[in-house]
Amino acid sequence: MKKIIFPTVIITSLFLISCGESNKDKNNTVDDSEPICFYEYTKSSSATVSWTAFKTTNKVGVGGTFNQVMVKGGEKSTKITDVLNGINFTIMTESTFTKDEGRDKKIIESFFGAMDATDLIIGQVKSAKGNNESGTCTFYLTLNNIEKEVTLDYKVNDNKISLIGEIDLANWNGDDAIASLNKVCEDLHKGEDGVSKLWSVVELNIEASLDKNCN
Repeated sequence: MKKIIFPTVIITSLFLISCGESNKDKNNTVDDSEPICFYEYTKSSSATVSWTAFKTTNKVGVGGTFNQVMVKGGEKSTKITDVLNGINFTIMTESTFTKDEGRDKKIIESFFGAMDATDLIIGQVKSAKGNNESGTCTFYLTLNNIEKEVTLDYKVNDNKISLIGEIDLANWNGDDAIASLNKVCEDLHKGEDGVSKLWSVVELNIEASLDKNCN
């Protein structure tokens, strides 16, 4: 009797284990239905460059944008970093816009006009590190006939990418241009302490809409 029951127990156990293995494999099946998305900067894409400068000793922000920004896109890729790596841009400084025509004219003439060969600001991406959600982007920025590296943080929301950071204009020998603009805006740059001041650090916010196609 024992010889009959023992093999039966073994067979039954193997059957149960086998069924368990099968269910486990079934539950761990990878879902390959997630779409693959490609990003690209094309002629239909758009980009804006916004900045915030600071006046008075209390660092009161004054914001503005450039209305003319020309961007040459990088390669089409599933990786945002690949797209960023091929981008270069040109900014027309005469397109400065702060919602105040008088202020715009002073910035164009007394700030950019006090620099060397700064009708255009030229940028070219050197490298980008991160993923399709966030990372950093380092690019060469030419201003006052000087090229320096700038690193900004980036974040991605669907097909929109935002790059945020700051630059110190002193790195581009911008002190004379700052003094020139501060002179024509002396009273407007005074705070409660009566001191007229324009800071060299400027915050940047670059936003771009990419073409996004998912398969």
